[in-house]
Amino acid sequence: MPDANVLPDATTTDGALLVLAIVLPAAGVLLSFVLGGRYAERIASVLLPSGFILATIIFADVWQSGHRLVYIVGDWKPPLGIALRADGLSAAMMVTMAIVICAVAVFAHADFGTRAGSVEARAPFAFWILLMAIWGAMNMVFLSGDLFTLYVAIELLTFAAVPLVCLGGRAETLQAALRYLLFALLGSILYLVGTALLYGSYATLDIVLLSRRVHMEPATLVAATLMTIGLFAKTALFPLHLQHLVEVAIEHFAAPACVRARRSRGRRPRSAARRARCSAAAASRTAASRRASPRTAPSSPSR
Repeated sequence: MPDANVLPDATTTDGALLVLAIVLPAAGVLLSFVLGGRYAERIASVLLPSGFILATIIFADVWQSGHRLVYIVGDWKPPLGIALRADGLSAAMMVTMAIVICAVAVFAHADFGTRAGSVEARAPFAFWILLMAIWGAMNMVFLSGDLFTLYVAIELLTFAAVPLVCLGGRAETLQAALRYLLFALLGSILYLVGTALLYGSYATLDIVLLSRRVHMEPATLVAATLMTIGLFAKTALFPLHLQHLVEVAIEHFAAPACVRARRSRGRRPRSAARRARCSAAAASRTAASRRASPRTAPSSPSR
């Protein structure tokens, strides 16, 4: 039976690919800040396909070898160090995420494309930076080997996704997004308290070591409950799908088409030209009905 205090993992031959999957989006964000908003789309256009190729290489490596890829950060093994791991499921999720991000980038070119020599604008600059930040945070979620690194990745994902939703800048959208953010931070606190309880009970947050050490006790049940409620609150799952969380989805129509969710109910606001056409059609129908109605002769006054 393996010792619960010993972790046999070591950095594999291709383990550095896992670090590259996280560093690549971060480098794109920093490079966009350095070069300016006019180059943000070009940087994303180069890095996003490169990320898809990298995720495919990781998936093919795991598939052919039949073993997971591991990278021990700083060569400090858990429980003191941090480990990044990629098994078949996480590698497949990375490939899926890369495909989705690349598709979003292609679709968003119509709204946030920057031509050569154009004036730098705030919205395209923010969009491409936030898109790369979401990509990096999702890769970090898939590769995290301990609960605290997973917490950091989820927080990065939250703080990148909320500004992307309210990129349009409407007051209603900003209000709904801030309400969601505050409730999500409450969920983060619950998750962090549960993580602290597990660390106090088992002196590690590494998922592999916890799977060997954890056993049924009150502290474990409380920690699992708090972490579950926190994640439910951040994702607005039943029974924590409160009204002010739903308002974020309702206000998505104010965001750009590439980041909003289509409203399931409600009518689309009419444009000025459409209102004018409708008014003209109503007036013509009213005039036609008046012409078609028979005219009654005026009655003679009674004597």
